[in-house]
Amino acid sequence: MLQIVVLRGGALGDIVLTLPILQALREFYPGCLITLVAPYPNAILARHHTDQLLDLNSARLVGLFKPGTSLQDEVRELLRAELILSYLSDPDRMIEEKLTLSATAKFLQGPFRLDLERRPAVEQLARPLAVLGIPSIDPVPRLAAPSPTRPTNRLAIHPGSGSRNKNWPIGHWAALLGELMPMFDEVLLISGEADTEIAEAVRPLIPVTKLRPCVNRSLLDLVSELSQSRLFLGHDSGVTHLAAAAGVATVALFGPTDASIWAPNGDHVIVIRSPDRTMDGLSVETVLGKVRTSDLKLRT
Repeated sequence: MLQIVVLRGGALGDIVLTLPILQALREFYPGCLITLVAPYPNAILARHHTDQLLDLNSARLVGLFKPGTSLQDEVRELLRAELILSYLSDPDRMIEEKLTLSATAKFLQGPFRLDLERRPAVEQLARPLAVLGIPSIDPVPRLAAPSPTRPTNRLAIHPGSGSRNKNWPIGHWAALLGELMPMFDEVLLISGEADTEIAEAVRPLIPVTKLRPCVNRSLLDLVSELSQSRLFLGHDSGVTHLAAAAGVATVALFGPTDASIWAPNGDHVIVIRSPDRTMDGLSVETVLGKVRTSDLKLRT
């Protein structure tokens, strides 16, 4: 039985973008056993795409990154594989040497940085698979979202991101919500530790009778909440990738970052780019027009 190990660092969106790679390996090698080594808690998103998950930041993996240090026997066994695909920075090939435990093991080095080419991130991540004879993959990340317990006419929004420069101005959010909220019974306001300030600014814009706060929830809970939404709006963030992967009709707002690389994939996704690459320059009228004239199949 073929043993495969995939090593992937990065944040929430990076793990979501890796799901098509795991799915392609599973389909190309039926019956294989896949171990994903990635940071927790984000790694749990791949639980249905893998057989084993290991936390990349675990203390027992320190030997993998420390020169002159051997791997513990337990770790060597966990990472023993015929095929190893790594997206970790390894300029001195130290990780490759420590993981290539047999002469028959194949080690593939994937790209560590994805902002060096103007090609979709999934396409870049899939490049090493061509060596294995996998000519193409489905580029759309897919999460096994739970079926809603009841139909919910819900709008989900995440007004934050990992950077202030990627956030739409609060005044724009106010105008947009004023137009969209009459269409929905409920507004799911998503925020994490880094989004407290902007979430608190947006919160008063939503009537208490419609507000459903979603604060610092676990990833699995967040996927469940998103799966019950008809429409999601957000920035270039991991939550936006999560919503798209959960199959929710998604509107992604892009300003300074390159949408040709980082935009989520799928015919249920609309990517709206700022004409001047600033979030201030992306007008409410543009976003409303795209939403109203789109062919997004909003869940009923």
